[in-house]
Amino acid sequence: MKHIIIASVLSLSALTAHAADNGAYVFGNLGYNTSKMKMFGDTGGAQLQNNKAGGASWEIGGGYRISPYLATELSYADFGKMQGDISNNSDKTTASIALRAERVAVLGILPVADNLEVFGKLSLNNVHANAKFQNSEGSGSEKKSNVKAGVGFGASYAVNKNLSVRGEYEYIAARYQAGDDAGLKTNGINLFKAGLSYQF
Repeated sequence: MKHIIIASVLSLSALTAHAADNGAYVFGNLGYNTSKMKMFGDTGGAQLQNNKAGGASWEIGGGYRISPYLATELSYADFGKMQGDISNNSDKTTASIALRAERVAVLGILPVADNLEVFGKLSLNNVHANAKFQNSEGSGSEKKSNVKAGVGFGASYAVNKNLSVRGEYEYIAARYQAGDDAGLKTNGINLFKAGLSYQF
């Protein structure tokens, strides 16, 4: 009888620990977008110079842990601004493409230790691209929005019951093109992120 009682208590404790993993949480990330602009088509000899990556990015959102192995997230992210100069023999055009998105994601989670777990992520991203161009003749801009898929993976370490540190890599297939036959384009967004999450 004593063994049955002990086993029942241990089983209940395990279930309680799993239940504590479920519930709502908020998170924030800081990161870096390594993607740059590229030129395509017949550019008439023009070259892209001083080509800078998207750079610093940030994300803030909330999620819900459905089970120890599954979670969903909603977030808003700013993916930084790619910049460069289009130079030819007669003039120079300063170009930039800023990217941001509203996001929904599903996470598959695998606990690997008491405080450590790894996860894979699939996301849909409503990406907004804002391109700006300026040269000696004036300036112009162009805005586009598209829903694009993303995939990523990462790890999370629980500092205590509520607070966790997380890091991840993510690729979003946000291809933007300025110009029909020739111009500038991006080949997706490559993100390296680190942040915190707080579970209620």
